[in-house]
Amino acid sequence: MKFLLLFLMTYSLYGAGFWTLSGLDKTNVTYVQNKIAFLESETVETIKQRVEKTLKKNSIKSNQQDAPSVLISLEEKEGDEIYFFYIKFEIGEEVKTFRDDGTQTYAITYQATDFVESGPDEIDEIVLESVDYLLAKFEEQLEEDKE
Repeated sequence: MKFLLLFLMTYSLYGAGFWTLSGLDKTNVTYVQNKIAFLESETVETIKQRVEKTLKKNSIKSNQQDAPSVLISLEEKEGDEIYFFYIKFEIGEEVKTFRDDGTQTYAITYQATDFVESGPDEIDEIVLESVDYLLAKFEEQLEEDKE
């Protein structure tokens, strides 16, 4: 029940279009931060490939200098017989604040998250499904921002 309440609160905070992807036409690196002990290395490579494919499909160049970075974060949460995973898709970039001194800083300018559970035999499959879900949300946001 706590997880459902947390999900609903998070969804209501971020579900209203808090982020913008307007003008995103290039990215620098795609980094996968894997903190899931039992995830296959091939799955991490597949995640990178799916991100690159999604960027290309949406006319976003990758591996460009002085561009936002893409991060996929995979974290394992404590569980007894069921595994819980927190998956994040983020874009971070150098930004300039509206403060009087115009401070430059690194900020997360887009974020989508998912919290999933899995049995021990389906970890890789569940993680890939979650990443696909987050990439679909990313594409939806891109479409919204084009309108």
